[in-house]
Amino acid sequence: MLTLETTRLLLRRPELADAAPFMQIFWDPEVVEKKQVTLTEAPGDLQLARRKTAALIDHWDSRGYGLWTVVEKASGDVIGCVGLQKWKGWPGVELAWAIHRSHWGQGLATEAALAALVWTWNSTQIDHVISLINADDARSMRVAAKVGERFERADVDPFNGERIHVYGIHRPTA
Repeated sequence: MLTLETTRLLLRRPELADAAPFMQIFWDPEVVEKKQVTLTEAPGDLQLARRKTAALIDHWDSRGYGLWTVVEKASGDVIGCVGLQKWKGWPGVELAWAIHRSHWGQGLATEAALAALVWTWNSTQIDHVISLINADDARSMRVAAKVGERFERADVDPFNGERIHVYGIHRPTA
């Protein structure tokens, strides 16, 4: 199983047992209200969370990359996810992150996203990644800038029609 380790975090492939913590992270009312994650359907129950988590597992199996579960090393708690995703209709390979609201402002999203980006350049042939960020989500725009992404264009979310900003970064040249 592919895992990455940072100073404070362990990034591992998702497991079905992650469904409950993911539910708390992705369907947090503030996260949903501020459109900090793209939802393809309304928040639901644990059964729906398990289906969504199974899709994350399948993404890894079918593409060789995906979102890691982010575990805080000090507590052993699942606090988020980070990594690459490319769903049908997506405009490119996306570097995405979501950290539980109780851990915002600690630099954990940046720490996890940097680890995922280094892995991308070292372990894949992907030359360009993007991040789709709600046009009002200044917090995520700061994370994107801290990992080296730059604003590329304004666009519309392919699933919900919301205004987004597309940030991106190209593979570093040697």
